[in-house]
Amino acid sequence: MRLRDVQDPSRALAGQDVNVTSVVVTAIDTFDETKDGKSRGTVHLQDVDVAGPLAGISLFSPTFVPANLRLAPGDVVDMSGQYVEQQTIGTTVDFTPHFLPQMNKPTVQQRFETQLPAPVVIDIADLGNFDTGRRWLGMLVEVDDVTVLHQPINDGNGRVTAAFTSLTTGPAVSNELYDLPAGAFPDNTHFKSITGVVTFFFNLKIAPRSAADLVQ
Repeated sequence: MRLRDVQDPSRALAGQDVNVTSVVVTAIDTFDETKDGKSRGTVHLQDVDVAGPLAGISLFSPTFVPANLRLAPGDVVDMSGQYVEQQTIGTTVDFTPHFLPQMNKPTVQQRFETQLPAPVVIDIADLGNFDTGRRWLGMLVEVDDVTVLHQPINDGNGRVTAAFTSLTTGPAVSNELYDLPAGAFPDNTHFKSITGVVTFFFNLKIAPRSAADLVQ
């Protein structure tokens, strides 16, 4: 199957084992923003042929074949495992009724290497709520001609976000994939474009891969 088929709501495949072919690695989280070893390692992938809705995902606790396989952006892989729509993390985090789509403990095998797909251009308004933004989760996207309302702020635990709106549930830029410093730019900074992977933790975020993804 393709990721866009696995995540098609009409198929209701959450909790089932699936075989997925031809997905390309778009980003690997090597930045440990919380400095405790728990906030790095996530692999983000999407269908190699279509940069469209429901075509992206992240991996939880993958097993690589061979065991010494080290993935990089542009690697195309096949994988098999359980597709989940994660609503809780432990006993303290509950996203209900929203969720984080993931492949749970998949077996991953490299097929070949290719060019990274171009980011799909979306409207920042799509990320204003889960129902419209969910289709871009895990995807490499680009938003153009946008203003970030608040400067990057550290939550005290190393997580830095810069909100697009005053809503606590609104979209934000995050430091999940690279060291975006608190105060890196002032309130109401305009950007020609912001590129990154769409992530979710209570609200939808765009995680740039480097400073080059933030174009003023």
